[in-house]
Amino acid sequence: MDNLRKIRNNYRRIIPTLTKIAIILVASAIIVMIFPSKSSFKYDYQNGGYWKHENLTAPFDFTIQKSDKELSQEIDTINKNKKLYFDIIEGEKTPIKELANLPEDYSIIVIEGNIAKEIEIRDIKTNLALNPSKTKEALDAQLKDVCPTKGLIAQGDLIISKNEKIDDSKYQIISSLEKEYEGKKNTEEVKYSLILGQFILISIALVAMFLFFKHINKEIYQDNKKILFILFVIIMMVGLTALIINVNPEYIFITPLCLTPILIRTFFDSRAALYVFLVSIIIIGFSVPNSFEFVFYQLMVGMMAIISMENLEKRSEFFKTSLIVFITYSIIYVAIVLIHENDLTKVNPYRFAHFLINAIMTLFAFPLIYLLEKMFGFISEVTLMEYSNTNSKILRELSVKAPGTFQHCVQVANISEDLIHEIGGNALLTRVGALHHDIGKIMMPNFFIENQNTGFNPHNEITYEESAQVITGHVTDGVKLAHRFKLPEPIVDFIRTHHGTSKTRFFYNKQKRDYPNQPIDEDIFTYKGPKPFTRETAIVMMVDSVEAASRSLKNHTEQAISDLVENVIDDQVKDGQFTNANITFRDVDTIKEVLKQKIKSIYHVRIEYPIN
Repeated sequence: MDNLRKIRNNYRRIIPTLTKIAIILVASAIIVMIFPSKSSFKYDYQNGGYWKHENLTAPFDFTIQKSDKELSQEIDTINKNKKLYFDIIEGEKTPIKELANLPEDYSIIVIEGNIAKEIEIRDIKTNLALNPSKTKEALDAQLKDVCPTKGLIAQGDLIISKNEKIDDSKYQIISSLEKEYEGKKNTEEVKYSLILGQFILISIALVAMFLFFKHINKEIYQDNKKILFILFVIIMMVGLTALIINVNPEYIFITPLCLTPILIRTFFDSRAALYVFLVSIIIIGFSVPNSFEFVFYQLMVGMMAIISMENLEKRSEFFKTSLIVFITYSIIYVAIVLIHENDLTKVNPYRFAHFLINAIMTLFAFPLIYLLEKMFGFISEVTLMEYSNTNSKILRELSVKAPGTFQHCVQVANISEDLIHEIGGNALLTRVGALHHDIGKIMMPNFFIENQNTGFNPHNEITYEESAQVITGHVTDGVKLAHRFKLPEPIVDFIRTHHGTSKTRFFYNKQKRDYPNQPIDEDIFTYKGPKPFTRETAIVMMVDSVEAASRSLKNHTEQAISDLVENVIDDQVKDGQFTNANITFRDVDTIKEVLKQKIKSIYHVRIEYPIN
């Protein structure tokens, strides 16, 4: 029996791990399918820098490609020295405007009949007219004959030695080798080898990322929905990058890769955003040109984007982040031009247009956040700000129908927000959850003591069991109302959990006292739960119980408040209400001390000083 139990327990531990591994492997396969499988040049190098690798010899014969500058100069020379074709026409010889600024020894082509004859301008005896079609035809033929290469490197030739400076000539040879290497068609065997290699590398990167989360953020690691969200964002950005590369690799910096840290930071913390972004650009870097430069650009810009997003409660933060993205890209680009070209006149203005488009596209984070919230059931700080407004429809209804409960919710929200700052957590989510935790009391407000201001108590007219059902029913009523008003699930969790699986002690004890000989159906007097499962929901449970209980104190002395806080929270701990929440005994002690001070300040408790 013990062995069977051990097997069952091991099975339960292994299944979640296997599920995560399966998710990661599927994501890796999708990423490999998105990016084309081709041989990639394994060396990083910069014009003007030094060759940091071992001696490089030619692995096969290849031609040296002319640089864009060389091709441009050659084409300009052809255009400048192009041959002009003329037809002989009748009439007296007149000045020819096309020849006005040319020297007398400049040769032109004169067509007479079907014969083309080259003559110098000073030897022209007849009247001529430019033949534009023939001139263009001859020019096109010359341009077509322009050779894009300028030499041959044989297999085994030494290209560059270790620590040798990469001058313009060496840079052109290495660039030619890279283009030739990446342009070679792979055999089926090589192709499958490349796919397998990419798959292994991407899988390792993703596994390392989630192992990192296992140690620094178990909440992400343990939640498969959050894992799927992170992988979805990475795959989305990989797909967008692959699409742009397929259109034109020159447009790579249009890709708004800063959306990754922005989206992750919106729902998680800055550390998670940075690590996910780092892994994503490493994965993308496998298949982009100039990978070192690319990763440097993206890492610097991504870090600046994360730093700029300190306060996501304001929509204006997205515009500030977009501006910072553009400025950071631009500064890095200018610095790289200075390093490579030593001349600011070489700056390409079109690059700034790419950076501007990139920055503008980061603003798509705002609608994307809304879509991702709906897809994964998350909630962002921007949305939380909207739900924190006490003039929202549901909170206005609460303030009108159950004013005492509304004041209680506001008080719990204020205290809970301060407490979560002390132990760490999402303060805005805690506040919003606390504001909504008792909305179920709207359905039967007079059954709750904080709303009884006429002296009539409806509980006197019903049994203790019926009273208990009304009291516990405000949780299920609250969940129904929350769904009716389409509140996000993270807010609904506060409604479900703020009493956990505790009992309505007041009516439960009365039932035991007045009917000692009758069996008690404990289920009637017990909330259905679940128990709090986050730090935020645990704090709201504590504050809710203490704040409500403090209203019943006859004397709000320092000792009475201290005893109340200790007793209420200790009872909840003993009852196991916080076993599912990521909260420590040290956190509980901190909460107690701060909570005591908050309740004292509410009731204006002062320290009694000795007279003498």
